[in-house]
Amino acid sequence: MLLDDTEDVVEVFCEHHEDVLLKHRDGKFTGQQVKTRELNQPLWKAGEAQVKMTCARFIQLDMRFRGCFRAYRFLTCHPIYVANNSQSLGYVLSQIESALNIDDLPSSVRSWLRRVAREAAASETAAFDALKKATASAELPKLQNSLMRLIHTLLGCWSGAADCSHESVTRAAKALVDDCAGASALDHEQLLPAYVLAVHQPALEVRARIEGKRMTADRVQTILADGLNRTASLVGELAGMQQPGQGSSDLLLKKLDAGGFSAVSRNSAEDLRDKADYLGIVWTKKLGRAKGLERYDHIRSVALNEAARAFEATKNDGQRFGPAMREELRRRFQARRFRGEQLFDCSDDHLEGFAYSLTAQCKVLWSSDRPWETT
Repeated sequence: MLLDDTEDVVEVFCEHHEDVLLKHRDGKFTGQQVKTRELNQPLWKAGEAQVKMTCARFIQLDMRFRGCFRAYRFLTCHPIYVANNSQSLGYVLSQIESALNIDDLPSSVRSWLRRVAREAAASETAAFDALKKATASAELPKLQNSLMRLIHTLLGCWSGAADCSHESVTRAAKALVDDCAGASALDHEQLLPAYVLAVHQPALEVRARIEGKRMTADRVQTILADGLNRTASLVGELAGMQQPGQGSSDLLLKKLDAGGFSAVSRNSAEDLRDKADYLGIVWTKKLGRAKGLERYDHIRSVALNEAARAFEATKNDGQRFGPAMREELRRRFQARRFRGEQLFDCSDDHLEGFAYSLTAQCKVLWSSDRPWETT
């Protein structure tokens, strides 16, 4: 939409991996809920909890930001139950959309509306007004087909794809996926209300919070262009990849002691290691096991490579050099970031945490001596 001048969308806001906000040229918004479901799961029905909760959220947004939303969409890649009764979400919403007032609704639809209004802590009138703007669609691509759909779409709307190979466009598409995933992974608590309010209250702190989540045409163009030149990830066979959270805390502390780290530095190292491993777990949950482990493996390889270089640059058999090696390692991570290399959504602290995680797995040393091997 952002790359197509005929579309009436100027920004796409990534609140979370299941919520998308579209901003239109007139300043109004469309709220989208994206729902996925395994193929062996039942069809979506209007009476189930997730569907009613989604509709209740639409009602709450409409009440809180009166006049700001032009439409709400329930979007899914899984079939929606179709029938002329109140278990069909399409039927229910179409009846609400065509009715002049609540009294015109079939009794079964009005009963459904009453339950959803109660879920939203709203009046029936407020629920009726909000859901008049709601639609449901099951036309999203299946998860396994979504990347190919994105590539096909880019070929038709992105001018930069004209002279590129399919492999290059695929890299650009994956770069866009990664950036959207990073934006979605940012803290999203109360961010949607903050974003809407920023239209009228452009406080600097609000703008700073939303900047990382807002996709504009310029940002998309930049991401795609950078993606064309992206190098391949440092990924090996899935079966040989290490799972997040491995290693020995006791071994980590012994290695840091041998390197000359202070008690405060040791505590910080343990904390950063935990944060890095947690990020790896988040990737496997958000992206799926295979994709998450690929990302985790790539960053591990980056951290291991730079730790090895930092060790060689600072090792000194005559004194403890752990803190000096840490500073060299930090400098190297910053240099990679400055060169624009692929670090996904890792902060410098995360990267340092990966080095400590590798230390706990007996991959990284911070000293020439190895006293832990004799104890």
